[in-house]
Amino acid sequence: MAVNYEDQRFQDVKAEEQQALANVNQMYDNMVSESNNFYQSQIDAAKEYGDKQAEIQQANTDFAIEQINQQKEQAQKDYVKEQKGAYVDWQKQSNPYGAEAEKLAQNGLLHSGYGETSQVAMYTAYQNRLAQARDTYNKAVLNYDNGIKEAQLTNNAALAEISYNALKTQLALGLEGFQYKNQLLQQQLAQQNEVGDRYYSRWKDVLNQINTENALAEQQRQFNASLSAKNSSNNTYTVSNNSKNSGSSSGSVFDTIANGVANSLKNAASKSKNSNYKETDYVIQDANGNTLPVYESANGSLYYYDGNEYKLWSGSKGNIIPQSLKGLGGGGHGF
Repeated sequence: MAVNYEDQRFQDVKAEEQQALANVNQMYDNMVSESNNFYQSQIDAAKEYGDKQAEIQQANTDFAIEQINQQKEQAQKDYVKEQKGAYVDWQKQSNPYGAEAEKLAQNGLLHSGYGETSQVAMYTAYQNRLAQARDTYNKAVLNYDNGIKEAQLTNNAALAEISYNALKTQLALGLEGFQYKNQLLQQQLAQQNEVGDRYYSRWKDVLNQINTENALAEQQRQFNASLSAKNSSNNTYTVSNNSKNSGSSSGSVFDTIANGVANSLKNAASKSKNSNYKETDYVIQDANGNTLPVYESANGSLYYYDGNEYKLWSGSKGNIIPQSLKGLGGGGHGF
């Protein structure tokens, strides 16, 4: 018998499998989503921290440069002040009406060679003072500019390091999140396979059960067919009436059978007379289809006469049937 794969039991197993898979997928999809959100928040936090560190670093550098520029401005002011001071001092010394000229005049040296030399010396001193002030200022400016450049380079290096560390942290978190997500997906696949295996086993159990039911149904069908055939065969057994008041239906097959049976009984009775056995109104058909009379012994056991001797009837040779045609309904009769 063919298997009906549309059986509701198959459909139930399939529906339960789909529900189990949906539950597994929903659970792991939620876990993957939560993992993505967690690691993304960690990456965002690392980036925000790096940006804040860079902001602090830039602020510190800007403040340092601002301080250097302030010192640079102060050096310029000092240089201008020194220029003015040198000029004022030179003017005082070279003033023909000043204290220095008066002192030379008192000594009679005002228009002498010494006086001229003094004027030259004072101007030279003034020029040297200006030159020294300019040199000092230029060196200070150079140092301040170098300090600014160094601060900028240091700041750039610090910013680069901050950016690198932040990026490295973000990459590490991204890799960790990817590995954890991949692990979850592998576990999800394993759970899906486990659900598939479990419900495939249940599907096979249903298939085995249906095959068993089909096999039993086929056995029942064959048994019923065999029983029907046997009953049909039993219904063809000839029945005759050996009673003295036997009636007949003229021209029927039963009359012919009954007459044949009666003649057989008469022949058998004429061949053997034994007072230990009482003749009954029944006959049997042996395995070869021969009709034999049935006798009852003093103790109630049934025997049949095969033409030579009495034999105990055990029911294995054939069916006992009544000789009378009255009440004929087919089938054997057991005592």
